[in-house]
Amino acid sequence: MITTMIHSTRPIFYSLLVLTFVLQTLIGSTWLLIVEGSLAIVCLAISMHDARRMFQIAGSLFIAAGIACMIWGQLPISQLPLLMTSNVMLISLLYMLPFINRVIRIGGYDRHLSRWLHVKSGNLGSLYVRSLAVSYLLSLFLFFAALPLVHKVLKKHLQHQEQGLANRFIASAILRGFGIVALWSPVEPLVATAVVITGISYMSLLPWMLGLSVLMFIAGGLWGLSYRRIKDEAMIQTTAKAPSWTKTITFLFALLLLITLAFLLQSALHLSFFTAMTFVLLPFSIVWAIALRRLGRFVAAIRLHGREGIIGLRHLLVLFLSFGFFNSAVSKSPLFHLVEGSVQSISHWPSLLLIVIFLVCFLLPVAGIHPLVVMGVFGFLLQPVLVIMNPLSIAMVLITSCLCSSFMGTFNSTVTIMSGLLRVNPYRITAWNLGFGLLFGGTGVLVSYLLL
Repeated sequence: MITTMIHSTRPIFYSLLVLTFVLQTLIGSTWLLIVEGSLAIVCLAISMHDARRMFQIAGSLFIAAGIACMIWGQLPISQLPLLMTSNVMLISLLYMLPFINRVIRIGGYDRHLSRWLHVKSGNLGSLYVRSLAVSYLLSLFLFFAALPLVHKVLKKHLQHQEQGLANRFIASAILRGFGIVALWSPVEPLVATAVVITGISYMSLLPWMLGLSVLMFIAGGLWGLSYRRIKDEAMIQTTAKAPSWTKTITFLFALLLLITLAFLLQSALHLSFFTAMTFVLLPFSIVWAIALRRLGRFVAAIRLHGREGIIGLRHLLVLFLSFGFFNSAVSKSPLFHLVEGSVQSISHWPSLLLIVIFLVCFLLPVAGIHPLVVMGVFGFLLQPVLVIMNPLSIAMVLITSCLCSSFMGTFNSTVTIMSGLLRVNPYRITAWNLGFGLLFGGTGVLVSYLLL
């Protein structure tokens, strides 16, 4: 009975938390900040029981450590709500993402982009590059939903190929495209978290990450040339609809317009970029749906699937709120000053520090630790270093290293989903993408070092 009541009230409290965040950001009221923090405590309490085991453990540890820091720093209990608000922005961003996701679906952009895979290629090398590109574009806003969509098309296209070859082709092309676009995605939680941790501007990070993304896409395409000697034996139906350049360009223009509007709002209201993106996503989605003359379908889709998407936030909500509480509490305790000297000494060997960050972020997700948890721990440890080393370099190495898990983290959600679709052991997918992961993360370390 109580469990059912909690389950039914989660969307209400999550929505109130986001609404309060928006109002507090616009008004700047202290009492609204206290209300926001109080709602965050309630949301955390009603989410902990049903979160995934790993997030429960990580959240409990962060909460316990945060409480210990409050006691150590002799902070009054009245400060607790104020310590809970630092990561509400990330929750709000994730809350808004399904709106743009639904517009892309009702506009048929997901189905349209997948048509590029129906075009017969002379060899599998050409198909690999197209598959990488389609996965790259669809993963921007569809996230995990892009994986089964592209898999379905490629599975049919490669049905005449040997099964092992087809599985390796699909796992590498789709997952690598997913990881490469996430480097600069304006709605990627890992990117947003790195920006919050380092305190840099997303717009100062964007050109470097976008350039690195292009470089890794080229590397991924060249990697796919190993398939060029294999003939494409797909039997393409002549009745299949051909892809349209017009609709593809429209999709890319909409993406550019969204980023531009967020940047303009950031400049006008002096917000962080991801806060501005949170504000823009819903009105932009509504206007896009109206332009497509499908507002009714958009509203119906939100009513049908919105509740499910909101409830699904509980896992990351537990992680983000508990981690934010810990970071806020530790900054007001003596612990920060105790570790400051020893951590700053590492900055005398910046190349070693970057390599250690890469290795830890690269290996722990393979062992089952979520990359956001890893990044959260580094967020605390690296704070003293940020005043000495270029925070842009730290942000870049954190993002590139943690994003390796998106295509070769054995227990990562993307690899787990792909493992189920292909019916292969997830460790095999890790092995298939291990070499590209080393190239991906190693390039991030190199570029980060050059920017020091």
